[in-house]
Amino acid sequence: MSKQSFIEFEKKLKSIRIEAFVIYKGDTRIFEYLKNKKVVEKPAKVYSITKSIVSLLIGIIVDKGLIQTIHEPIQNYFPEIVESKDSKKKEITIFHLLTMTSGLQVVNFQGSKNWVKSILEQPMIYKAGSTFQYNSGDYHLLSAIIHKITGVPTASFADKYLFQPLGINKYTWLTDPQGIHGGGFSISLTLEDMVKIGQLYLNEGRYNSRQLISSNWILQSKKQNKEVDTTEEGTYGYGYQLWTYESTNKSMEYYYANGLFGQYIFIVPELNIMAVAKSQLQEDLQSAPRVFFEELLGSWQGV
Repeated sequence: MSKQSFIEFEKKLKSIRIEAFVIYKGDTRIFEYLKNKKVVEKPAKVYSITKSIVSLLIGIIVDKGLIQTIHEPIQNYFPEIVESKDSKKKEITIFHLLTMTSGLQVVNFQGSKNWVKSILEQPMIYKAGSTFQYNSGDYHLLSAIIHKITGVPTASFADKYLFQPLGINKYTWLTDPQGIHGGGFSISLTLEDMVKIGQLYLNEGRYNSRQLISSNWILQSKKQNKEVDTTEEGTYGYGYQLWTYESTNKSMEYYYANGLFGQYIFIVPELNIMAVAKSQLQEDLQSAPRVFFEELLGSWQGV
C-alpha cells in the first residue's frame, strides 16, 4: 500500500465526477478523497444500496425468529398471489426475492398508483429460482413483507434495529402511494452513514462490539448465488443484494453494494479493507469507481 499507489489513485478519481472515496484498513481510514465538504454533510440518494439495507433488515428478522425460513412462499404475505390464476407465482419465496430470481417480468412500477399490485400483476417469464434478472420490484416486495411481518413501517424497524445502533440519524427514505418504504432505490445517506454500513459488513455484522446481525447472515449474503458475468479477469456474481467478484487466478476476491451513478461500498475481507465511493457519473462511467478500485487492489497484490 505505497504512497505512490494512492497518488495515482487520486489522479484517476479527479479525472471524472467522483465526489468522495474513502478507504479503511479495519477501523483506520487510510485514504480520503473529498471533492468538497457538502459531500460529507448532506445526505444523498444511494439508489440501489437501499436494496442492500433491506437485505440486512431481512437478516435481522431471521435472527429474531420472526420468519422461520427464507424459503417461505411469499403468497403467505400477498393474497393477490393466492387468488392468482398463475400457479407458478405460488412458487416464489423470500429467497427468490433476495437473489433476484423471482421470475416476474421487470416493470417500471414507479408511475403506478399501487407499486406492490403492479409488481405482482406481472407475468412469470422464468421459473422461480432459475434465472437472475435485475428487478427492483423484488426488493420493493421485500419492504412490503418487512412491514407486514413487523407491523411497523420498514424505516421504523430499520431505525430501531439498524440505524440507531449505527448512529445513522440524517437519512431520508421515500415511500410509495400506500406508505410502503421503497425497497429498491429510495434511501438517502451521508458518506459517513455509508461507511458505517460498510464497517458492519467488514466486521461480519458487528458494530462497536455489538452484534447487530448474525455473522451467518453476512456469510450467506456475500456468497455467490448466481453467476452474472464472466471475463478473462474474473467472475462477477450476485448474493443477497451484494455483487461478488473473484479473479480468475483467485488472487483477488471482494464483494460490494452498488447504486446508480457510481455509489459503492466495497468489502475485501482477506485484506481487512472497506471502501466507500459517492459519485455523480453517467452511463458507461458508472463502473469507473469499481475499475479504479480493482486496479488499486491489483497494485497492492502485484496482480
